[in-house]
Amino acid sequence: METIVSRMRYISGRVGQKTRIVGLSTALANAVDLADWLGIDPGINEAGGSTPGNTGRPGLFNFRPSVRPVPLQCHIQGFPGKFYCPRMAAMNKPTFAAIQTHSPTKPSLVFVSSRRQTRLTALDLITQCAADEKPLCFLHMPEDELQMWLDKVKVHVGAFPNPDTLFAHTRLILSFIYRRTRP
Repeated sequence: METIVSRMRYISGRVGQKTRIVGLSTALANAVDLADWLGIDPGINEAGGSTPGNTGRPGLFNFRPSVRPVPLQCHIQGFPGKFYCPRMAAMNKPTFAAIQTHSPTKPSLVFVSSRRQTRLTALDLITQCAADEKPLCFLHMPEDELQMWLDKVKVHVGAFPNPDTLFAHTRLILSFIYRRTRP
């Protein structure tokens, strides 16, 4: 996207004609910064910014994150450190504490940089649960029901070695478990 926008703005400047760029996204915290980068005119809108989502710019319309259809609480915590692996490991315990503080019974989303780091973070969060003497604190279903689903995944692994089929079947099971356990 950056290349396309930059190229279109360059061409627009060279030929002396304005280019219209229409962008759609979710609610943004930095919509004005994005508007500056896109070259949206900073002039005052006729509506004067009085309507919901109006930013006061004629070409920019953005809703605040508080009007999202699904409420979102965002907690960001920085960690010093030059080296990747020790820094990621240092984040796990505070991540567990933040989940327990801000969302002990509701789903939480933790962003990590890779599939490998996802596994490492998940294992460390499970270890934190066990150390906190609540090994099933993220499990919101009876253990026997979970075991039933895990047995189906094991049977599937033995029956269908095709990774595409395995992924689709496992995804279906995980999706069902997620919908079943949502508060």
